[in-house]
Amino acid sequence: MSRRHAYVLALTLAALPGCMDDGKGPEEELLDDSKADSHRKPTDHGALVFEMPVTSELTEAERYHAWTFELHDDARVEMTTSYAVRGQRRTDTVLYLYRETASGWGAYVARNDDYASTTYSQLVRDLGAGRYRVLVKGYDAATRGKFKVTVDCEGAGCAVPSGVCLFGSTYNDIATNAALETVNTTLITQATLATLSAEDQQKLVLAVRQSSHTDVTTATEALARVDQQEMNVIWLVEPAARRGFIAFEYGAGDNSYGAIFERLGGAMVTSIHDGDLYDCTVEHETCLLPEDWAALRMDPAFTRTSARVVTAANQLAGMEAAQALATFKRVYPDVVNLAEGLAHADDHQLNVQSFRHTTGKQVTVFELGAGDTSVGAIFHAGTLDLAGVISDLFIDGCSLFVD
Repeated sequence: MSRRHAYVLALTLAALPGCMDDGKGPEEELLDDSKADSHRKPTDHGALVFEMPVTSELTEAERYHAWTFELHDDARVEMTTSYAVRGQRRTDTVLYLYRETASGWGAYVARNDDYASTTYSQLVRDLGAGRYRVLVKGYDAATRGKFKVTVDCEGAGCAVPSGVCLFGSTYNDIATNAALETVNTTLITQATLATLSAEDQQKLVLAVRQSSHTDVTTATEALARVDQQEMNVIWLVEPAARRGFIAFEYGAGDNSYGAIFERLGGAMVTSIHDGDLYDCTVEHETCLLPEDWAALRMDPAFTRTSARVVTAANQLAGMEAAQALATFKRVYPDVVNLAEGLAHADDHQLNVQSFRHTTGKQVTVFELGAGDTSVGAIFHAGTLDLAGVISDLFIDGCSLFVD
């Protein structure tokens, strides 16, 4: 190559920095085991749930953030960082993937800085069974800002093996269970017992019967039998399944006992004996229903097969009449017939719509206004079995799950 041609080529490359060099300079703070906050000692957020985004923030004190996930067989995994809040200033992230070995996490197996002309990061890998760590840091030491991490999974290795209890094997597992969120906790004593509903007081009695105090019949008597006469009550949700639970835990001779119940139906789903969980009947699930009633009507996965507005009791018969009455009773427990239910509903009307999901599963929705808020029930088609409930527009108590 002539000197002139080399000079022209150099000018051309200099004029195209985006093609050869993004101008950011070298990535800073790759590894420094001497620091409390580093690749080796990140802020550990525990296990994550596939397809459930998590948010965090790069700060001066926490510049390295890590999450783990586990595969039980081969799978394709897509790991992506993005904005935590729409419209925020972009956070320049770098994404690392590690695989756990007998000696620990070792060196990273994959890394990505920017993708798709953004400052966010993405890795797509075909992985085998094992435990993995996703680590996010800023491109340089001064990088600050919020970000979101989403890990999607496709393949046989993604599913949690059947028979694995949602809550773990011990009561203490709940605190670090990525599939669960704690929405409220309270300490119940004789002075605060009345703050529990009658239904929850009965759950307290059943929880105390899981110890040697099988003869208790009232909440007051049950509370008097436990250590310090104190009961820990925790409200839990499983976001992926759109369902909730309530846990009652107490000391009995310095050992942990109690039970966990469905929040909606009230059934006991596991008992606590000396800190261990027994007879668990719930596993990890993913709800097919979207977050709220408005989203359901717009969800491309659901095809609306019928829709009508009911304004008189004689417009319903058979199973539909039974479903409508069950819906009214959920909102207005004292209602005894459809006419009374319609009289309570805003504008004296009930919306009835049926949908078919792409999986072939069908539901019928009964929705009404109650004081300018949307409430109702979602039934498995042709049954009184609830697929979910609508409360203030949001969908809860899901039982329409991915197979």
